[in-house]
Amino acid sequence: MIKPLKICSTCRKPKKPDCEQCKPKAFSGINKDNYSFYNSTQWRKVSKGYRKRHPLCKHCEEIGRVTPSAVVDHIKPIDKGGDKWNSSNLQALCHKCHNKKSAKSK
Repeated sequence: MIKPLKICSTCRKPKKPDCEQCKPKAFSGINKDNYSFYNSTQWRKVSKGYRKRHPLCKHCEEIGRVTPSAVVDHIKPIDKGGDKWNSSNLQALCHKCHNKKSAKSK
């Protein structure tokens, strides 16, 4: 029996092992357990719901700028003991603010 081809989510063509676009990209700074967590259906639903309730970037709002949120961030990182699911440990950020925060915590 022939297995159906898997489609690459990046290039939308059948996956090829030698294609640079089709190779899985590792997140820098995210360990294997956290990678699974952030790609889980449950986290995606929580993240989407949180961003619906908090449509603006928290850091930008604090300085008077209006920027749509794009990422749900853990205030205290989960690999440093932060609660994965507690909403008091979550904040909605834009990509720029999230990248700044992540760079500082390394």
